[in-house]
Amino acid sequence: MNLRNGMLPLVSVMSGIATGIVLLFATTLIGAMVFIIRLTTQDSGKHKELREFVEALFGTPSHLRPSDAGADEHKSERPVRADEPFSEPCPACGETVTHEHAECPSCGLRLL
Repeated sequence: MNLRNGMLPLVSVMSGIATGIVLLFATTLIGAMVFIIRLTTQDSGKHKELREFVEALFGTPSHLRPSDAGADEHKSERPVRADEPFSEPCPACGETVTHEHAECPSCGLRLL
């Protein structure tokens, strides 16, 4: 009994230290999350790569959105027209396909 009562202050101190460490870790984690959210919601171009990374993880990436500045970059390129004649080998089997084929005549690969 005497030994058990003698350990109580030490256990109480260790419990307090462990609780403090856990609370410090939780506060740091929440602070980091708030910091990342603030960085990704700013309109400045300083953290563009971080914003694109977070959007790719948690939302629709900018190149897949219908109306966005990233989509405007792709529009400035020369658009591929479906009515322009072409003749190329099929990427799957090597058979020659033309602009008239929606699918490869030999292997059935859907062409874009």
